[in-house]
Amino acid sequence: MHPDNETCVQRARFLFYFFEKKDWQPGERPPLNDIVKVKNVSPQAVRNFNQFLNWRLERIAQMMELLKNAHDDWAVTGWKDHILMETESFEFNKACKILEENGFGDDEFVLDVEYTRLWGVL
Repeated sequence: MHPDNETCVQRARFLFYFFEKKDWQPGERPPLNDIVKVKNVSPQAVRNFNQFLNWRLERIAQMMELLKNAHDDWAVTGWKDHILMETESFEFNKACKILEENGFGDDEFVLDVEYTRLWGVL
């Protein structure tokens, strides 16, 4: 969106899911597959889930810190399966570039961008 454009408001939402990724890489296995709806869950499966969750939550915290350091007007909401960060005052391309420059792939978050037309502007 052009920074001088006053015809609409951009709302950028970053969703950081705890367990899910958009795309699992070849050889990766979703950790919940060894626990949910499985008979005789092994202690190692629980340990693997623990390690994945620790790693994933740290990655989410790092992404949140980067975005909050770049811009101070974020609404942050915690949900049972994800963290939602949203703003109407920071261009999403800049936010994505910051995350990319710091080693975060676009498969580590979900980006939802919504445009709302301002009243009276054609």
